[in-house]
Amino acid sequence: MILFIKKIFFIHIIYKFKSYKNLSFFDLNFRKIDFTNYQNIKSFIFKDKFYMLKNKNIHSFDFLNFSNKLGGKIGINLSKKSIFGWFEKNKNKLNFPWSEDLSSKRLINLLYNYEYINSSSNLVDKKKLKVITFFHLQRVLFDFNQKKISEISSYDIIAYLLSSLIINKFNNRKVAYIKFVVENQIDKIGMHKSYNLLEHSKFINNLNEIKNILLFFEVEESNLFDELIIKMKSILNQYFHNDGSFPLFNGSNNIYTKIIYETLNKDIFLVKRTFENVDNGIAFYGDKNKKLFFDVVQPNQDKISSNFSAGTLAIEWSGYGEKIFTNCGASESFGKNPEYLRYSAAHSTIVLQNTNISEIKEGNPHIIFPQSVVFRKESNDIKEIFEGSHNGYIKKFNKIIKRKLVIYKNKDQLEGEDTFIAYKNNNDRLIFHIRFHLADEMTCNFTNNKKNIILRTKLNNIWLFKSDTELIIEDSILVDKNFTKPIKQIVIKGIVTDDKTIKKWSLEKI
Repeated sequence: MILFIKKIFFIHIIYKFKSYKNLSFFDLNFRKIDFTNYQNIKSFIFKDKFYMLKNKNIHSFDFLNFSNKLGGKIGINLSKKSIFGWFEKNKNKLNFPWSEDLSSKRLINLLYNYEYINSSSNLVDKKKLKVITFFHLQRVLFDFNQKKISEISSYDIIAYLLSSLIINKFNNRKVAYIKFVVENQIDKIGMHKSYNLLEHSKFINNLNEIKNILLFFEVEESNLFDELIIKMKSILNQYFHNDGSFPLFNGSNNIYTKIIYETLNKDIFLVKRTFENVDNGIAFYGDKNKKLFFDVVQPNQDKISSNFSAGTLAIEWSGYGEKIFTNCGASESFGKNPEYLRYSAAHSTIVLQNTNISEIKEGNPHIIFPQSVVFRKESNDIKEIFEGSHNGYIKKFNKIIKRKLVIYKNKDQLEGEDTFIAYKNNNDRLIFHIRFHLADEMTCNFTNNKKNIILRTKLNNIWLFKSDTELIIEDSILVDKNFTKPIKQIVIKGIVTDDKTIKKWSLEKI
């Protein structure tokens, strides 16, 4: 039925354009932070008919931002040729590239660059561009009403809002619905439910754009998200490592971290938030010398969770201005991002039988994942204790995994206790790996008993990693800011045979 309706939509959309022929798309640019991946766009934009490639930077029209920066007739002609060629090839398609939020992103980029593209166009080209923009506007309005709430992105909201306001079809009912959709994507401490710090930052940016759009069109509810923006910024302030970088969970990377941090710090008086009484998310502890992040996110099948990694109970640790334990990271979401970077083994966590904790499926939420991720926290004047557990291995291996972390407040010390608990009796010999991926430019040396490793950082700080069993050093990689670097990882390896197996380890600055 939906496909039939879409076909009718394509047949009649151009005729509807006649009733809106006096619409103006000028002076509509509300961008605050530019999240365009210019490095990726440079790799294709000068190729002939690049718009025929299957690359989301192309089908989102992010290349228009590159053309705008290029400037002059070269940039304008490149933009028009690509838009017109793309539209001729894709206007009658029903799915990709009209799927997800690509239609919304194209419309936003068309509107934000509309004045530039038209600056030296003839009447024929101006009409073509207006028809294509109107076509997208109507498609966004149609798709928005067909999508489930969990499928609507913040780009969809911006495009829908702009479309409704441009054709003067905006009312209080739509304001209430937009508010409902936005609040559905934020957890109770103000974290975006992707649990990806970059996506969280983009969401804040898009809320600011929504506010500017409402102000521009003189809508009374322009302060609709002011409190939410402050809440999301104050929690984001807690998610920076000691070196100023984001922790690498669920596809986060640090390409835009500097500009995000600078924008945050222009807003003074942000209240410091804590991870109190929360049972789901990326738990954190921080003081003046050290920072810990702990993945206790409960996976689900919502679209917003499509980039979740299989890194349950993974940790990251930093101290004295630099990172010590990391996850392997990710490249920009629109660039090359191999799925193995989402595997459990690419995280500083506990892996059983070299099997992912959650089943990874490219571009989709997990199909099989822990049905129960439990988090508990204790705190006193001396230490803070985080405890997390998951049942992601219970169906295959009848094991529950538990991790206990003790952070000493007045010492530069972290203690860990990783436990394998049998759900029912069995005699299977299961291999486990407890992985600690090390930050780049670190050197590591065993002590005589092979149970301790001395770590020297690039700032010449020295940390001692201890274990109750012999340790292994293996090669690993770190992917961040679209660069791949070779790094090392500490591995505790063994066999689980008992009903309950406990492995203890610690990290201390010396």
